[in-house]
Amino acid sequence: MPTHSFGLTLRLLMAGATLSFSSALRGDEVSAPPPTPQQQEEALIARGELVEAGKMEVETRFRMARPLWNFDGLETLNEIWAEEATAQAEQERLRGLAEFSEGWWREMDMRYGIHRPQPGNHHADAVALGLLKTEATVAFSHAPGMTASCRLCHSTVLFTSPDPRNPEPRLAEGIPNVFLDFERFHQNIAASGETSPGHVFAKNLPRFFVDSADFFGVLVPVLRPDGIKPSILRYDKFFVDTHSNSYTKKMEAKVPLIPFLKPQPWTNYRHKINGTEGNGLYVDGGFEGNVADVTYAMAISRGHLGEDYVEARETFAKCVPAYFSSLKPPRYPFIATVDAEKAAAGHRIFQESCGRCHGDFEETGAKQYELVSFPGVLIEPEEVGTDPLRIIGIFDMSVEEKKRFLSGKVTLTKRYVAPPLPGIWARGPYLHNASVPTLYNLLKSSTRPKKYSMRPSSIDPDNYDQVRVGWKFVDESAKSHEEILEEMEADTYVRVFDPEWRTPEQWEALRQALAGVTSSPVDPTRPELYTGLLNTGHTFGDSLTEDERMALIEFLKCL
Repeated sequence: MPTHSFGLTLRLLMAGATLSFSSALRGDEVSAPPPTPQQQEEALIARGELVEAGKMEVETRFRMARPLWNFDGLETLNEIWAEEATAQAEQERLRGLAEFSEGWWREMDMRYGIHRPQPGNHHADAVALGLLKTEATVAFSHAPGMTASCRLCHSTVLFTSPDPRNPEPRLAEGIPNVFLDFERFHQNIAASGETSPGHVFAKNLPRFFVDSADFFGVLVPVLRPDGIKPSILRYDKFFVDTHSNSYTKKMEAKVPLIPFLKPQPWTNYRHKINGTEGNGLYVDGGFEGNVADVTYAMAISRGHLGEDYVEARETFAKCVPAYFSSLKPPRYPFIATVDAEKAAAGHRIFQESCGRCHGDFEETGAKQYELVSFPGVLIEPEEVGTDPLRIIGIFDMSVEEKKRFLSGKVTLTKRYVAPPLPGIWARGPYLHNASVPTLYNLLKSSTRPKKYSMRPSSIDPDNYDQVRVGWKFVDESAKSHEEILEEMEADTYVRVFDPEWRTPEQWEALRQALAGVTSSPVDPTRPELYTGLLNTGHTFGDSLTEDERMALIEFLKCL
């Protein structure tokens, strides 16, 4: 710094100090800094306003996270879209979209399932639902940072009016974001913001209906083997020094794949933690404790001692369960078209055929039923028949390894817990791996497509199938993976479910990995059985008549 600049800076600092001292002598009021979000949360907790404190915790805590992306990359994100387009007119349209304009937000919705900030958000720097600026800047630069919060996966925006001209989209707190394309956004914003793309959910292919959030189940023990103190130095060494951007390839030998899971609905929380057998948010009922241990495991702490992480998980335990327990799913937007008598008949069928696992419902209003008792029954995999990879755990960490980073009770149940069904109309595709597109396909297994495609968005009533109940889909079972890739090339927005996405080399690597498994009986000659994407099982609806099946679906619309 030049000498005259240093002198000017020093004089300005001294003048500021003198002014402050003089103000204090005169008794002038010096404005106190505004309370931090943490202080605001503590005040809410002290007043017993736990629901509001919990909501604030979920919405604001990730401001402390290390940035995943450069916020400035949003300004030129449309340039990446234009580069992907082939037609000149489309390229020009995309390049003409201003950041945060109506057309820009439509592209964010259709390409990534990302929605604009919703009313009532606590964070002043909320960029989108589930995206926010961070206090820290991008590594090795002074660019403003941006990261994802829990809401990106675990909340969405849904149409609430059946009129496509005025769909009245609103925040659906705790309903999973079915059309979220995390990896595509990650790769695009990294290119636009000139940050390293790497992989966050490396098994989550862009534009595929899969969500490999369980990858955290592998990374967290690796990065945090010493209990509750996450080490950023270890994080840097793992990703930057030792494994760099190709870390997944080096982990394939130990973890060939991760069972695919949809994000858990927070609206299930109050039911799932009160089950008589399996408790906890997860599909195997195997964890009871502070959910922050999982959700904050890597993303929060910036201090190498983990003090901010410890503060976060303690605050989470005080107030977030109350917030989760307060959430209720949105009403079925087409409820006026529901046949009340048919729904009542469906209720009786449900009580006889489904209640043992999914709980008891009582009619509380016109075409409205409430869950009054949830059993949380643990079901043997042979009985339910759905994809077993999540509970077989052939590539999973051991219980002891999990206990090293989770507080609370950790068990391997080796069984599934049926989910509570309130709001089930909005939670397709179905089963825990999104392998079944609609409730009709779930209740008549012979109609399930092996592969399918869908087009966004969740705010378009015309995109919803009122008969089969779920988002409209196209059966792609007859197409090869290469043909599906061609379809994706031709359609910018389409999402697909395709269990055959692996290359011949990847299939061979999976066979070799299976051959080395000793913890569970597996068949290395049939690697297709160990993808986590089977659409098998839950055939309980097959024995119903068509009239009974449609009555049951009519009832499910009322939950």
